[in-house]
Amino acid sequence: MDIGTSYVFSQALYVAAKLGIADLLKDGPKTGEELAKPTETDAQSLCRVLRLLASVGVFIEGEDGRFGLTPTAARLQNGPSSSGALPIWWGEECYHAMGDLLYSVKTGKPAFDHVYKMGMFEYLGRNPGGRV
Repeated sequence: MDIGTSYVFSQALYVAAKLGIADLLKDGPKTGEELAKPTETDAQSLCRVLRLLASVGVFIEGEDGRFGLTPTAARLQNGPSSSGALPIWWGEECYHAMGDLLYSVKTGKPAFDHVYKMGMFEYLGRNPGGRV
């Protein structure tokens, strides 16, 4: 079960990085409702994602229902030591390519090339300012 559902955690991390949750928490913990407005999300759904990530130590959830940063979450903040671009890359381009992994296994060719109709480095060259 853990292996089969592990993509859920990577997609949740992607969502948190894409929404900039760690940046919104830089001044202190906030409730899901406080985070939902600036991210234009549904508070209940966002809380579920943040609770999932809190369950594996990415964020913390206090007894008051406020979410806060951990050292892991702090690395998602924008800045020189940020790792936030990686979950976005993994959650978008790589996630879609891995969805076609069977193509690679059957043909021996990269799924990324098949999905995006070009190699990864060409893709990155055509998408300057990309997420990696």
